Order: sequence, then structure tokens, then C-alpha cells
Amino acid sequence: MSSNLALTENNETYIITLHRTFHIKVLHLVHDLNNRIDDCVDTRTKDITLMTNSVFNSNLTETTVNEIINQPNLGEMNELFHTVNIDRLLADYTLSLVSDTNATSVCLKPFTKTCLNCYKELNVTFNQFIDVFNLNSITKGSVYVATCRPCEQRFYPNFYEKIAIRKNFVTPGSIYDQNFIYFGGKKAYSTELLIHFTSIFLRQYSGFENFQHSYNLSIKKYSNLLPDRNIIDQVFVEINRECFSNIWFLYQLSIFNFFNNDIEQFEIPRLLDDSSLYEFFDTNYDRWYCDFVNHWAIHHVTHRCQTKDNSQSSFCMKAFIIDGMQKVARPICTNKNKWIRTDEFPDGVYIGCGNTPKAKSGLCEMCRRTKILDDNETYLLTSGDKGIYDHPLTGCNVSREDRFVDIEKKTSQGIIYTLSPCGIVVGFDELYRAESCYLVLWHFFKIIHLIKDYQLHLPRIIIYDNACSLFLYFWGRFGEIDIYQRILRTPPSNFVSRCLFFIDRFHQPNHKRPMCQKERNINYALTDDATKSINTEVAEQRNSVLKQYQNALSSYSSRKARVGYLVLFHLMNAERNTCEGRYEYCRNYAKDTLYSYVYIPQHLLLGAHILTNSRRPNPRASSGSMRYFIP
Repeated sequence: MSSNLALTENNETYIITLHRTFHIKVLHLVHDLNNRIDDCVDTRTKDITLMTNSVFNSNLTETTVNEIINQPNLGEMNELFHTVNIDRLLADYTLSLVSDTNATSVCLKPFTKTCLNCYKELNVTFNQFIDVFNLNSITKGSVYVATCRPCEQRFYPNFYEKIAIRKNFVTPGSIYDQNFIYFGGKKAYSTELLIHFTSIFLRQYSGFENFQHSYNLSIKKYSNLLPDRNIIDQVFVEINRECFSNIWFLYQLSIFNFFNNDIEQFEIPRLLDDSSLYEFFDTNYDRWYCDFVNHWAIHHVTHRCQTKDNSQSSFCMKAFIIDGMQKVARPICTNKNKWIRTDEFPDGVYIGCGNTPKAKSGLCEMCRRTKILDDNETYLLTSGDKGIYDHPLTGCNVSREDRFVDIEKKTSQGIIYTLSPCGIVVGFDELYRAESCYLVLWHFFKIIHLIKDYQLHLPRIIIYDNACSLFLYFWGRFGEIDIYQRILRTPPSNFVSRCLFFIDRFHQPNHKRPMCQKERNINYALTDDATKSINTEVAEQRNSVLKQYQNALSSYSSRKARVGYLVLFHLMNAERNTCEGRYEYCRNYAKDTLYSYVYIPQHLLLGAHILTNSRRPNPRASSGSMRYFIP
């Protein structure tokens, strides 16, 4: 035994005797448990005995454990165990200016030990030091990489690079079950921190700016609690909202793609600057939105929501509920007459420009280089539309007229979105001008376009707070040939022609016209129990939550805003659908075999008027000429 232990012969004999009876690892565990459990706990000895026996499958008695505990306390073995704080020792050592070392408390190594292509074992080498942001601390870390030269692939902690084509990819194994996320650069973030932000984003509606200030303040206050006052003066870097938000979006979008698609890899940008990220968003957004719509529009087939008593909800996708939410507004280009063509609207739809404007000009860079249409050069409101609002019989006292005719607008008008009665968001679009009938139809047509096999799985009921005007607007144009007053027959518009239009129950009392009180009144028109149980106010309930995001979402640029909505609604849906665990922590998301499902109230099959090409409803018809349309 080494002389520096300075133990007496009796002490040596005692330790040898202990070691012959118990392994050192047993003594070490008893010692650690004794230091961890406070001596005020009257069952401490019994607890230590039970835990030690369970770990080592031993048969220690409380008397023996008590003797092991008391001997070090009496000084018999005070040199056997150290009392040094290892974490603090390592931190002080790595921060010391006199030490030349690669040692850090956090070592981020490649996510795989073998090449993904040739399966040969990889040699790990040191790459660089980084700052690691944890939930309650910022520490120094190190990144290690491994290169397979024959395959021209380089592996990092959470992604790998195909050197020949200069592209980076993440895999399910590089994202799931990882303690830290590193996508390049000089910063990494613990998965706990990323999940923590997700939680306060969903529950406290915090944006990245507020989170940045809160986190940096917390770290400063935590440092004041350290017993070593010297460490307080060692200044760490602060978290940066731009860098953190970019990593959070990449992390969420990676698991979003693995959740929706059975893919082995997902490309991420090589650089983490805003320009590269926005290009990444623009390139992939349409595909992401298609995945979003297709998954949640048929969630009643693959994975129904659950009720409070943990039974499956019977109201998933029993109707489409459409509504606008105007609380979240952000600065946008003042060109409100930007237009697009669609299959249903061949003459164009005026949707406005949602790009972030240049300073002082009010216009975005693209609109500054193009001709801006004046309101008198557009066809926003025709003579045929006016009857929707002010006709004494068929018009309605509740309208959605465009408020921005002859008026300049500088902020967005929130979103228009479609929900299932269970609360699942099926699709959404930002509004760059006032909510109106043609924008609602444009939004809904786009959703139907994206859904595969929509004839099999979708309901035939549309609920909207201004369904009366929407009904008249649609049937006043569907199948017509007059330019600027037509909605062409396409699969989505044909689908809408077979749907019933109803006002939601919350707004129903505001509508005074006969047509609104009868044909468009879901309680009057449909009397079956299943329809009566449909939650038509789900959009209003969702709006009460979304308005809390006004500060968080209004600060986004145009290219980040729609991705922000995509991630937000997917997280909300995953939680509502009780599949957030599958989404957040593992790849396996079991989907049942699709079965044919569509909800049509049973009584509609009896005595309903069937719409044919030769018999179209008259938008000016009185309330007595009520018609229902089913497939």
C-alpha cells in the first residue's frame, strides 16, 4: 500500500478485512448514498441497505451498513474517499489559461461508430471547442468528427456531410435519443433546452426574443449561487436568439419530416445564417405543407384524438370548420393587389403581397421592380357580388366585404385556417388583405387539392361564420363562363359543390336574414344526434389561444412566418392528438390501415334534392327553396 495514505497498521488491517468481505465498489456506493441522503432521514440506514442490496444483489444487514458508514465518519477511513467536486475541478481546469488540453465536461462525438455506407469502423478525431447551452448553465464543450475517406463522408454529432457534393444530412438516429443538438458552428444546445423552449412556446406563448432575455438573466442569477466566488467573474457567452431560433427550427423540421415520411435522411443547410435558412425554407415549404395537410386531414383514419376519459373521439373530421384570426399582424408590403392564377380562378385571385417591406418605401424588393395595380384596375367587387350583402331578401346583415378597397394597408390580416371539430388544424394560409369569400374559397380549394383520396375520407359539411355569403358567392360563379365572375369546374370545386354550407352556432344569432336562419342554420337543417354534437365553435376556442401569440409571431419575417405557423400548428395537433410522445422522442408512429370513411348525416340520404349539372341552385332564391347536396 502506498505510503502517502499514512494509515496505521490497524487501519490497514481494517480496510483489508473490509475489502475481503465487500468489494470496494460496494463501499463506494454506500459512501456516496450516505453523502446524498441527509442525516435527518430516520430511515437512512435502511434505505442505503435496500438500495445497495438491489444494485449488487447482496445480503447486507443494516448493522453492517451502519458500521461501514460510521468508520469513515470516525476517521478510520477518512483518506479512502475524496471529497472533491469533479465537475467544478474539470471546469476550472479547462478554463485555466495555463492548461493546454482538449478535455471538456461535454464531448460531442459522431452519432455513429461505423460509416453509414461501407459500415467500416470510424476513427474519431478532435475538431473544435464550442459553447454548450444547457437548461441551467453554459459550459465549454468539444466536437469530435470522423471521416470515411473511401466513401467521402464526414460524420458529426448530429449530422453527416457528403463531401463530394457538399451537402449535410440528418438521420433519425442522429436526432432521436440525443442529449445535445449540434448542426455546425460554435454552439450546441441540449435537447432539454430545446424541449423547454417548445413547452414555454406552447404554454406561455413566449417568442425567441423574450426567451433570450429570460435565459441570459437566469444564467447570471444562477452564477450568484455558486459557492466559488472566483468563477462568477468568468464571463460566458450569452445565448443569441437568431442562432438559437435557427437551430430550433432545424430540429423541429427534422423530426417533422421523420414523423410524416419513412425516409432515411433529410437534407439541412450547410450554413446556419438567415440567408441559407430562408432558402432552405423556400425550397421545402410546399412539400412540408402538403405533408401537414395530408397527415392531419385523415387523422381520423390513422390515429383518432382522445376525449377526456381517454376514449377515442367520434367527432374527428365530421366537418370542415373555417375561420379567420386577425390578432397576429406583422408588417408587410403595401401592394395589396398582387394576384395569382389557380385552376379554379383562371382570371386571378388578389391575395396581396406578404413579403417584408423595405425601410421607408413600404414595398418589398420584388414589388418595387414591378407595376402595382390600382384598385380601379382590379375586379375585386362586381355588381353581382353586391347582392350577397345588401339584397333585401337574400343578402345578409353580416358581411365580409374587402375593407382595403381604396385604402392602403401595411400589416397582414392574420390567418385563415380550417379545423376539424376535435380541434385539429387541417390547413392554414396567411391573409395579406381582408378576409373575403374568394380568399376563403381559394384557401379551401388549395387544401382539397393536396389531400390524396379526398373523396374517401373527407366530410361534406363546411361551417363558416359567414357561410351564407360564401354559399351565394360560390354558386354565383361555379361553372359560369363570364370572365372575372367564374369558378371553373375542377375536382376541388366539384367537391365543394357537393358540400353543405352552415353558419357556426356562435355566430348564428347575429344573422337575421331568412336564409341564414333556415338553410344555413345547422340546428334547423340537420337534426340527427351526431350533427348536434359537432363542436362548431372550435375555431373561436382556438382563436382565444392563438391571440396569445401576437407578440411572438408578429416579429417573424415573411419567409419565417409561414414555417412558424406550420411548426406551431403541428405541435398543437400532436399534443391534441396525443401523439406528441411519438413525435418528440421516437420515430415509430404506428398508422392503421386506411379505411374508407366519410361522414354524411343519415337523414340526408332520404328526401334530399340531388344537384345535377342541369339543376343549379339560384343564389337569389328565397328561403323556401332550400336545397341539399350530397355526392
